[in-house]
Amino acid sequence: MNAKTMKYAFLSAASLLVVGCAGGPFNGPQHSMTIAESHPISVDSQVVTLTINVDSTTSELSNVDKARLKAFADSYLTNGHGVVTVTAPSGAGNDNDGHETAADIRKVLNDSGVSWSAMHGATYRAGSGDGEEIVLSFTRYVASASPCGIWKGMKEREYRNLRTPNMGCATMNNYAAMIADPHDLIAPADKDPRDGESVVRAIKLYREGQVTASAVDANIDAETSGN
Repeated sequence: MNAKTMKYAFLSAASLLVVGCAGGPFNGPQHSMTIAESHPISVDSQVVTLTINVDSTTSELSNVDKARLKAFADSYLTNGHGVVTVTAPSGAGNDNDGHETAADIRKVLNDSGVSWSAMHGATYRAGSGDGEEIVLSFTRYVASASPCGIWKGMKEREYRNLRTPNMGCATMNNYAAMIADPHDLIAPADKDPRDGESVVRAIKLYREGQVTASAVDANIDAETSGN
């Protein structure tokens, strides 16, 4: 290839480069999304319910119902929000059985750790031929990320030197599954009140000259430093 031919080839390549640059940036702002933006975690509310049959032939709840109520209370204390609604039937003939069963249910819930203030009573209209049931419910939140397995546009992304559509998708889904309380993504968790008894107990031990947790920690630090 002589010098003249090389000159024309160089000018042609330069002109193509100018034309390509004139068409705009190769990758725009839409291609700079983070993993969290590409696969966002959404938080949805769900209503958890439990039904307990009203048995007019007995004066107390069965052991099975008590076990179900204990599991329901544990679920509420772990990830429940708002109040536990205890809905009893009304107008089905004998409302006393339903009210007594609802009272027994609230007692079991309270013994399982649910405070009285966290329980709310309600009624629903039941027909005379309908089976009587107590319906318990509370709200919880569930986190989920976008689905994985997107393979469309792979060649275009490779050409633009972009990450694949599935990049980080599994990680975000794992994050969503590991979140203890998805409601924390909506608003910060409520702070528990300060334990006044713990403070008084520590001051009392200090005044009596007994060993406190601070002294134990200091000894451990000293031994660690000495070693």
